[in-house]
Amino acid sequence: MNAPRHSLQAIRAERLGFERQRGLTLIELMVGMVIGVVLSLAAASLYLATRESSRSSQSISDVNETGKIALDMIGREIQKAGFYPAQFGTTSVLSNYAGAYYNGKPGANVRFNSGIFGCAGAKYLPATSTCAATAAGQPDTIIVNYFATPEFGADSLLGNTNDCNRKPVADDADNALRVGANMPLFVSNRFGIVDGESFVDSDRNTVTAKSLGCHGNGDEAQTAAQRALEGVEDLVIRYGIYRAGLTQSPEGFLTATQVNAEVPFVVDGRTAWQRVVAVSVCVVVRSTINTRQDDKPGQVRTYRNCRGATPDLPAGNRYIYKSFERVYAVRNNLSGIL
Repeated sequence: MNAPRHSLQAIRAERLGFERQRGLTLIELMVGMVIGVVLSLAAASLYLATRESSRSSQSISDVNETGKIALDMIGREIQKAGFYPAQFGTTSVLSNYAGAYYNGKPGANVRFNSGIFGCAGAKYLPATSTCAATAAGQPDTIIVNYFATPEFGADSLLGNTNDCNRKPVADDADNALRVGANMPLFVSNRFGIVDGESFVDSDRNTVTAKSLGCHGNGDEAQTAAQRALEGVEDLVIRYGIYRAGLTQSPEGFLTATQVNAEVPFVVDGRTAWQRVVAVSVCVVVRSTINTRQDDKPGQVRTYRNCRGATPDLPAGNRYIYKSFERVYAVRNNLSGIL
């Protein structure tokens, strides 16, 4: 007897369902896993490459910003060098007359007899107010001196009675008589390079880098410059002085050692430091993280430093180096023609 027609259709449908529910074979599963791994590796490689490119671009931006800030920080002080408020007389016994300047420190310390002074290849030593011994290839130090009037307040752009570390210069013992007499206060800021110190970057990595530092007379008891800007590797200062005649244009730029060797001006006896009318400032900035993208095979990475050389970077050094240079007029030395 033949089976009902509808039963045969049911059997065929059941068999078809079984076929449709069949799982993957081992080969199909392995092929799928390989494809997934390849896609994952490609995505990870793309992410890492993008991340490295982004970090490198950020480092370049940070280096440029650091260089600009460093020049602005020093240049702003240079443009105030030698300033003495016009509303105060120049014969006060509270200041020692020295040529066309006023020494804010007792004695005849030449570092404070002018608006600008420098240490060639040496640090400034706060304990003795002197320069360390000159060493070839080492960073320079620049000392900037001026007077600030306290009547506008310590935080005023016109008052400016805080030093480069935001310490009030009224705390300098040499300003004690001036504070009591409401006279202009002596400001002395000394910029140099602080040796490598360790700090934690934004990626929580411990990094060692040199810094631009400053020592101000608001805290003369401080024995070393305070770190102000990380990543500044070198500081080279050159001084433009005038020698003779009616012009005050600089006749070339000299090192601090060469300025010290200049003879006083024959007309009024001004020292060479009192005849500095322009200052060239150059800094080398290094990125704080080792993120520069790899160079092409066989290509040697170089950069131009502040001494006119182009040193090669050793293999594996992926830091970014860049020099920044600017010339500033010492405006308070250009107020008159001899």
